[in-house]
Amino acid sequence: MILLKIQELNSYVVLFNRDRLLLLKRKNGIWEFPGGQVEWGEGPEKSAVRETREETGLVPKNLKLLTITSATYEKEGNQKHSVYIVYQGESDGDNVTLSGEHEECRWLTLTEAGFMKNLGLNAEAVLEVL
Repeated sequence: MILLKIQELNSYVVLFNRDRLLLLKRKNGIWEFPGGQVEWGEGPEKSAVRETREETGLVPKNLKLLTITSATYEKEGNQKHSVYIVYQGESDGDNVTLSGEHEECRWLTLTEAGFMKNLGLNAEAVLEVL
């Protein structure tokens, strides 16, 4: 039985430092880009910057819209529809300070990222665009 239908808006950043992009590993083993849910009254670009800073300690610069994608799935008995607004940005440094949301990070070339296993829904869709 479906309990609720939930729709959420998320924003992420494909963060580059030179020719490498950043992936973060959640405790459940899923790799993703920095980002998360847009808060009430917050714009997606501002959310992407905030989430990236909170999760990595890095502030993305020169953001440009990369893609918008979505996914539907079931979680804890609820149906979810997530919309992902994804930006591409740059970082001046590669010294990441992880928050409690992730346990590992890697700076990878685009080719290396394409071979990663356990990519999250947003990461898979974005790598197809890049």
